[in-house]
Amino acid sequence: MEEMKRHLKVKDQSVDTSGITKDYQIALCEYIWNGFEANATVVSVNYEINIAEGISSISVQDNGDGICFETLDDVFGYFMASQKNMLSTQIKSKANKGKGRFAFNAFASDAVWETVYCRDGKHYKYEIAISSGEKDVYTPTPPMPVEDSDTGCTVTFTGIMRMLPEDLNFKVLEENFLVEFAWYLYLYKENNVRLVVNGTDLDYTRWIDEDLTIELETNIEDEHFSIKIIVWKEKIKEKFCTYYINSKDELKSRSTTTFNRNTVNFNHSAYVKSSFFDKRNSAAITLEDIKREERIYQKLNKFMQNLIEEQLHSFLLRNSENEIEKMRKRGSFPHFSDNPWDKVREQNFTNVVKELYCIESKIFYKLKPIQEKSLLAFLNLLLDSAERENILSIIEEIVSLSSQQREDFAKILQKTKLENILNSIKLIESRYTVIEGLRTIVYDLANYANEREHIQKIVESHYWIFGERYNLVSADERMQKALEKYLYLIDGKDAPSPKLESDGDINRRMDIFMCRKQLAEDSYETQLEENIIVELKAPMVKLTNKVYRQIEDYMLFITKHHEFNTQLRRWKFISVCREIDDDIRNKYDAFRDKGKKFLIYQASNFEIYAMTWADVFKDFEIRHSFILDRLKYDCEKLSREMLPKETEQSRATADAITNKMLATV
Repeated sequence: MEEMKRHLKVKDQSVDTSGITKDYQIALCEYIWNGFEANATVVSVNYEINIAEGISSISVQDNGDGICFETLDDVFGYFMASQKNMLSTQIKSKANKGKGRFAFNAFASDAVWETVYCRDGKHYKYEIAISSGEKDVYTPTPPMPVEDSDTGCTVTFTGIMRMLPEDLNFKVLEENFLVEFAWYLYLYKENNVRLVVNGTDLDYTRWIDEDLTIELETNIEDEHFSIKIIVWKEKIKEKFCTYYINSKDELKSRSTTTFNRNTVNFNHSAYVKSSFFDKRNSAAITLEDIKREERIYQKLNKFMQNLIEEQLHSFLLRNSENEIEKMRKRGSFPHFSDNPWDKVREQNFTNVVKELYCIESKIFYKLKPIQEKSLLAFLNLLLDSAERENILSIIEEIVSLSSQQREDFAKILQKTKLENILNSIKLIESRYTVIEGLRTIVYDLANYANEREHIQKIVESHYWIFGERYNLVSADERMQKALEKYLYLIDGKDAPSPKLESDGDINRRMDIFMCRKQLAEDSYETQLEENIIVELKAPMVKLTNKVYRQIEDYMLFITKHHEFNTQLRRWKFISVCREIDDDIRNKYDAFRDKGKKFLIYQASNFEIYAMTWADVFKDFEIRHSFILDRLKYDCEKLSREMLPKETEQSRATADAITNKMLATV
């Protein structure tokens, strides 16, 4: 077959300095695109292994239009100017300007195109060869007529360099090809467009995030539109575009969305199909028709913009949990304690940060650790201050918010403020219910209630009664178990194995044993751990010297065991009874100068307190008075609602009230 060498018409740059890729996967993508740009519905990538278990050849085959010999010089002979790309700009964001056919230099020395094309109803076949040794020369053979042969092109590469069979494994190529072609395969799915790699179809659907992808129908001025927003699980190479498709599944135009510079990897494509994009008879179009089309396009674009924004918000909302968790791990999130009040504040703060992240994630983008921590601390202070209403104005000084974003953020500030108030009211109401239930058991049902089955169970479930700062460690357990739990709380899995002497102390029980994990300070500004032990008695038991000596026994137990005994731990012992006898009351005077209510003993890092239940209830009212007064609770009504219907003085009534208190959050 006669061959004739032809020279490239090089423009602007030589082949060697034109920026042709040196990555074999990117190079293969160029040849696949050549097939799709030639209207191929199937493009296949295959390779053959030689006797030495190396790669003898790689081929890219398509069933496209082929390369017309009569326009070969215009299509194939120009470098840095590609006629085909000019005709196919609707498909790719970036044209390769004729460089794609020389991409084989990344992995092979020679390339041969075998192509069949159709001209005047007849099919012709010929070959084109290029060698890396003569990059400015391409050699075609004369076209020959063929029968029963479909149009298309197969380019075969030989002289494979620096590649092994595993480099062309499907799993190796799959991810890169999905990044490049997933959006295109979906775009032309109705035309059964496929990309086959080593006999296996590339499955673009596995790249689609089904949770965020939506499909819907809408009408705009009697024009019907079928819309699908695809959210991709991973990054795609193509710009994020809206593709406009007519009723024949032909791509008529496209435009980039306004979210191509998003910083949160919101990878998406939008597809709009409608007969509205069918070719109109230009002779019959009036000025009114043109105005109507422009109006519909404007409404459609605005509709698409809002739709994509909604999906972006859903995407960010889903991701905000992970982002906030990262902030916590980086130590940027403000510290909130475990008490219920701080739990309410923390939820309020978290909701605002989530919404702020969704509205404008750029605020948190590439912040240095100190910047992120400062921003969150500043926001937390504002939420807790009278300046809460000014947060929106401050945020707008940092980033420009649209009117819709401003409205959305204003709503979330109002919503979280209301949620904060409602949660606080609910918390106070449930606590008041507990206090009223405990008051009823201590005073009204004293003859039918006892320490372990009623009072202790309620306090175990609501240890906030003795202070927000304490965490429950153990309740009604032998000292051995209490010690083990205590040490595990303090030291974790590395806690030593505690051993107690068999001297009777081991069988002692502490009713409630609570520990504050955060640090306190003494008068010398030394940090200490503060602990509390509460001794509870049945309603009919009076706080006497006998009960007081039991507390002293607990204190002596701690001083005798080094696992408990350290000057860096402060111990508070509290005994609570309905009444206190005169001997105990006289001890108040001895320590009145310490300025601590209910203190009856103090030595070193140990303190003993004696309280009546009346003291406990009044302490609760004082601590919560700031909101109790505003809520104007009807205590008697609440007490009546809290009591079971059968209000008889009995053990059953005490049990029923206790069970209700245990179920109260």
